[in-house]
Formats: sequence, structure tokens, C-alpha cells
Amino acid sequence: MIVAAVIALAAVAATPPTYLVERVVTRNGTSTRLSVFRNGVAVLARKGADETPGIVRQPLSEIEVQVLTQVVEECYPDLERFAGTGQAPVEGTVELRLAPAGREILSIQYPVTAVPTVAASRLMQALDGLEARLTRTNVTREDLRDWEPKIGDRAELEDGRTVEVLDVLTANDTVLIRAQVGEGPASIFLSVDELRRLALRRVGR
Repeated sequence: MIVAAVIALAAVAATPPTYLVERVVTRNGTSTRLSVFRNGVAVLARKGADETPGIVRQPLSEIEVQVLTQVVEECYPDLERFAGTGQAPVEGTVELRLAPAGREILSIQYPVTAVPTVAASRLMQALDGLEARLTRTNVTREDLRDWEPKIGDRAELEDGRTVEVLDVLTANDTVLIRAQVGEGPASIFLSVDELRRLALRRVGR
């Protein structure tokens, strides 16, 4: 069982991200995460210091996905150069995560009061417009912080996929979940904490 869990952990590390771009804004004890997934679903999640996250999920049109993909790909080189400069910790921050196809994941962080490059400004404008549209929708997220997944449990993820728990693996203090994606043969490995974070709600068996 331990060997299987170690192998599974290696598989998790090699798994490519499911998102195209993410923005996380943290300020005054609250965080707002906007994610655009590769399958064309956008998710807006807000969480206060002691609050259950509120979440909005909405599929994007093909044109919207194409535009955002183009913006991310065109901004990537400029932001990649900025990523190596380093930023001092501050109270309010913006973190941008870019993962265009065929590129390494890029993550940069800077104060909410400053936009470091023209590329960052352009990407922020595109994400601001998307966030404004998503705020007009309200979806309630189930509180899954105490959920202990068991074989057969099914959950709907933020990006719209449904997964079913196939195995619960334990190695030392690490709990790893092997889950089937949809009705097909594909399965993924997630830590239990990651599954709780990505799951929007549990669904019937």
C-alpha cells in the first residue's frame, strides 16, 4: 500500500494543471480566486477569514476561451521576465498563475496597489471583465472541510467534472484519493485536502 501511495504521489506531481490562468487576490483577511479551466469553465471563489467560500461557476463561450487563451499566451513572455525579480511581502497581494499549453507553469506575485508590467495590466483587464460578469451569478458551495471521502463517494468539481472515489490510499500521514473522472476510464490522484478544495458539492451515488 505504501509503495502504491508513493507511486501515486509521483503521478500527482507529473499531472498537468487543469487551469489556463488563475488570479488570487488576498487583502484584509479575504481572498478572491478567479480560475479559467482548460475545458472552458470559469470559476470565481470568494472566502473571508471565517467564512465558507462562496463560489460561482459558468461555462465560457468558444470565443471567450479563444480570446483569453490568446491574451495569456501573448502576455506570458513579458511576465516570465518579471517573475525572476522577486517581490517583498506586503499586506495585499495579487498572484497570477499562467499555464498555457506547452509552457511551464508561471506564477508571479505583486502588491494590489501596483501593476508591474503592461502585460500584467492587459491580463488584469481581461480578468476584471470576466469577474464582473461572474459576480452577477450566485451559487452556494457545500462546506466539505470535514468530509472524509470513502470508496463510492461522488463529487462535482469546480470545473464541472464529476468524480467518483475509487481508492483511498494512506502512507504515513498522507491520504491520497484515486478518483474516476466522469463515466470514462480516466482516473486522477488527489490529496484529500485538494479534493475538498476542488469539490463544489457531493452528489448521489
